[in-house]
Amino acid sequence: MTTVTTKDTLTELSETVERLTELTRQVTEQQLAADVSDKQIADVLYAAARLFSAKTDRVGKLAWPITPDALNATETVVLVTALLDAADINLFDMAIWFRRAE
Repeated sequence: MTTVTTKDTLTELSETVERLTELTRQVTEQQLAADVSDKQIADVLYAAARLFSAKTDRVGKLAWPITPDALNATETVVLVTALLDAADINLFDMAIWFRRAE
């Protein structure tokens, strides 16, 4: 059985994220997004959301670590709407959770 150190795990995650970013860029530029399975997109979103939530739980509320030009307004609203719908959360419910990590 192989034991993986924390550093190895974090290095592997970093390399995987870099590769995913590059593949996503290629798929988007080649207009192949419609061919990506719903499950693949969901798995990536779940992983990112769990990682962000776990870090927030561990270190406190964080500013979303993205640059202002990383997502446009449409991409942001589409993602937020899908996440709220999937969790059956309305805007009132979201307001209750808004200050959760403070």
